[in-house]
Order: sequence, then structure tokens, then C-alpha cells
Amino acid sequence: MRRRAVAMLGFASAAAAVLAQGQENKLLEFVKVSDGKPDAIVTAGGKVPATTYEADTPAGRTIIKIADEVNGRTRMVVWESYAFLTNVSCVQHRDRARQLAELKGFAVDSVTLDVCGETGEPSKGTMLLKSAAVAAPQRCKSDSYLGAWQRKGEGGQKAQVQIVFATERGASAPVGSTRGFASAPYGDGTVVASRIRQVGDSCTFDAQCGSNLSSANACKLVIDPAKNTLRVEGGPQMFVSDRVWTRTTPTPAEMTCGREDVERVWRRSDGANIIISGVHVFKNGPGGNALLFNHPEGWWPKGQTKFTGIYREGGDRSCKLKATCATYDRTASGTVVRRERACTLTIDPMKRRMTESGSSLFYTRDGAATPAKPEAAAAVPTAPSAEEQAATSSLNAQQAATAKREIAEYEAQKKRIADEQAAKEAAYRKALADREALIAENERKAREAQAKWEAAAAACRAGDRSQCAPAPQ
Repeated sequence: MRRRAVAMLGFASAAAAVLAQGQENKLLEFVKVSDGKPDAIVTAGGKVPATTYEADTPAGRTIIKIADEVNGRTRMVVWESYAFLTNVSCVQHRDRARQLAELKGFAVDSVTLDVCGETGEPSKGTMLLKSAAVAAPQRCKSDSYLGAWQRKGEGGQKAQVQIVFATERGASAPVGSTRGFASAPYGDGTVVASRIRQVGDSCTFDAQCGSNLSSANACKLVIDPAKNTLRVEGGPQMFVSDRVWTRTTPTPAEMTCGREDVERVWRRSDGANIIISGVHVFKNGPGGNALLFNHPEGWWPKGQTKFTGIYREGGDRSCKLKATCATYDRTASGTVVRRERACTLTIDPMKRRMTESGSSLFYTRDGAATPAKPEAAAAVPTAPSAEEQAATSSLNAQQAATAKREIAEYEAQKKRIADEQAAKEAAYRKALADREALIAENERKAREAQAKWEAAAAACRAGDRSQCAPAPQ
């Protein structure tokens, strides 16, 4: 009771100050009820009912009591603020009272602090409004909340965090999703506001706030079109009403890569090919790998991996991968030695291009590009950079030189084959001729032997017994 009496004296002194200014309809006293909250304001014209506005934050509760209009004159109202935390200062109590009054559309001329309570006890004071009449209600279009809103980030979040209100794929109505938030309590792309409905034609929108729609809390989106700000009243802690969101441009959504964007055949800029596999299957270890083929120098050992232990950094849809990268160096003696290092592989799914940290070479692939995100659907294609043009020219020159070398090797090989075939043909012809000559010689000798035998037989029949001999077998 003693603290409340002191508060009453403070309020009375504030009212006396208004009275000293010569204004009509001065406030004489403030009537309290048993719970300590202001119930009505008593003026020279009698007791005037008052409307209570309350706002809760993680740090405490603030209440302001504003009397109905009194002949359109300037009036004073009372406020109370309760702290749940020990680090809430008296100045913060006063500022929260001002913020709540301005949030409800009142123009505040000054705020005084008459009592600064301890944690759990109310701080109390008065507030002088510039106009007795409540400001005309603001009107907004039904889609005025759409777009991106930002505020400063906290903890592990980015410097600026955003809520982007838009109709997402598969959603029947616009929803609010996060950008720049850490993994807790929310991550990028988490839907935190849904079922958004305008209250009449006002700048207040009823909604459900929370990442789990079935247990989401009722909340309100309150827009100030003059200041281009948004407040979220109620809902999770991230939406406390003393945090103001301002209009901004939505940050581009980070690119995502599916399995088909990673596990495939990639052509390296020097002509080599790699095949990445196992990243999706072995994402929890030991990771994917990539075999290398068609090395331009020809001395890469067959069946050896270029990348091992490939895994995504940043989630199942990340376009950044960690791996162990291998190279083979030729020594002075001519042998090759395998060397390994940690590296990062970065994929651009739209350009179908992959780069390897620590290497000037890059990889490209065929196939349709990954569909663009809604924010990038209207993006204008950009011209290739000077670096890309130089890399393309170098690749074209390398491919032309490779093609020329391969054609020369083919012609030389064709000549070698033709020479070998001609030599084999000549050898065959010679062997055939030698065989025919041998047959002819044998036949000649056989004829001579037959003729000699026939002559001897004729002489034997004529009586020359010396010529008689057995017939040849």
C-alpha cells in the first residue's frame, strides 16, 4: 500500500503539472482497483472510462490505460510495466510504454517515470498525448504484408535476418518463411507464419505463428504503412512485439543440388572424365568417390580415384561438397606418385559446372538444368565473364589440339596397319609361289623316274637282262 500511495502522489503531481499549464479538462486523479491496474481516469467532468492495452514480451508485460475522448482535448494517461528479468532498466520500462501507445496509433508528446519497480513489481508513470482524439485507423491493402521484412540477427544468425511473405509452391495461401536464421530455433526456408487473414480493411492481419502448424500460436501482423514497419504480436519468442521489422529486398535463395546434379559423368576442362557415385548412398560415411578416365597425358593409373570420401557440407541439398582430392606427379625417374589433400567441390546447378578448390581446372556436364527457384524465375541470363570466356577459349584450343593429335595418330596407325597387311600379303604370295615351284619340281622328278623305268622295262623285255628290275612301288 505504501508503494501504491507513492505512485498516487506521483500521478497527482503529473496531473498538477498539466493543470499548471492552463489547459482545460485537466486530470485530477487516477482511480485504482484492487489489482493495481488503472481502471478509469477522473477529470473535472467526472469519471471517464478507459481502455486497456497490454503487450507481453519475454522480458515482461506493459499496460497502458487510455481514457475515452474528453472533448477533444489533450489528456494524460497512465502506464505500468512489469519486469520478469532483472536486467530490464527503468528507461526500458518507459520506452516500452511509448512503443505500445504508438503501436496503437497514438501520438505521444512525452512520457514520465514516477515509480521504478523491482523485478516482478510494476514501474509506473504518465504519458502526455498530443491529441485527445484517437488517431484515425490505418487502412491497408489485403496484400500489404507480402514481401521481405528484416531486422538485426542474433547469435549465430547472419547480420540481417528476414521473414519473406510469399505464396510458396504447394501452398494455397501466402506464408512467411525465414532467411538467414540459424539452425535453432529455425533454419533457412522454415515456414513460421501461415493462415494470414486481414481484419477488415485495417493494417492488422490475424495469423498462425510457429513452424508446426498443428501447434502454432495465434498471432497478429501489424503494419505501419507510414513507417513501412511490421510487428508480430504473440507467437514464438522470435516474434515479440518490441522487435520491429522493416521493408527490404529478399536475399536470393541459396542454390540447392539434388542427387542428379552431383552423381553423374563430368568432363574436365583438360579432356579427362570423372564419374561421381555413392554420395547419396554413403552420405553418413564413408562418402562417395569419383574415378578418373581419359587422362590427357595417359599416365593416370587405371582404376584409381580422383575424389574419395565425398560428402555434402550444409545438408542433403547443399551444392558444396567436401572430399579428399588426389593427384599423380611424375618423378624424375619416370614413376608416378599419388598425393592427396582435403578439398572443396562447388557445383552450380544452373550452369552445370563444378569447380575444385586449389585447381584451375573445372568440370562441366550435359543434361537439363535444375529448375530455377521462384525468386530467380525472372532473372535475366548474364553474359559469360572474361574468366569464363578465357577458360572456354583455352578449352576449345585444347580440344582442337587434341583432335588434331588424334587424327594424326589415326592416320599413322592406319598406315602401319596397311604396311603390315601388305607385308603379310607379300609373304603369303611368296610362300604360295615356293609351294607351287616345289610341287612342279617333284612332278618333274617323278616324270623323269617314270620315263627311265619304262625305258629299262622295254630293254628287259628285249632281252637285256641287266635292265630288269622290280617295278617301282
